[in-house]
Amino acid sequence: MAACIKENGPKNETGGPDPIPPKILSRDTLTTGGLWGINIGQNSADIYTNLQAMRVDRSLGGMGIVNNVYSSLEGLENTLPLYTSVFLDEAKGTSTGVQIGFADDKVKTIFNNNGVQFSQWPQGNSADARVTVGDPVTAVYQKLVKIKAQGTYANKFERISIFFKDMAKAYDPQMSASPQWYFVSAISEKRHQQLTLNFTAGKLVSIYSVVYE
Repeated sequence: MAACIKENGPKNETGGPDPIPPKILSRDTLTTGGLWGINIGQNSADIYTNLQAMRVDRSLGGMGIVNNVYSSLEGLENTLPLYTSVFLDEAKGTSTGVQIGFADDKVKTIFNNNGVQFSQWPQGNSADARVTVGDPVTAVYQKLVKIKAQGTYANKFERISIFFKDMAKAYDPQMSASPQWYFVSAISEKRHQQLTLNFTAGKLVSIYSVVYE
């Protein structure tokens, strides 16, 4: 089961009590038929169109896109604004990897993987070669290109992860390469349903549903 979507910043150990785990009310896996008008065998583009149409009525938030990882910035200029974050790191994964979050078409947050928050990254760079909280999301790509070209931070572009889709934005054709999408619907104030959609070659092969509170 995929983890519930959480986009409020990096994991932060506070030393307080562990949160109460959700109470699972039901689980179900479908390999035939469908759910919510989403049908087994349907292609990813059509499914996304259906989900967008029900986004408000079903209180859908962001969508997790599994394995949406790149090793090059090239071609991502029009892709980044379709998502709510981008993670930059070395191929091996480091504590100094950078997590840039978007909201309302602007840069909202910048953290490193240790949970340290910044107002800009890299600090000390000129304005056209650093990402700053408040920047338009459409300006981020060109700034990242300049940051990478400087060389000092080039290794942070070995692994570019774009996992969280803004469902109010257009379909990204690269989503068809993902083996799994997941998202949460608010049934009531306390009760939620998470759907995990599993794909093979861009076609839906199963739906995993969990209702919890």
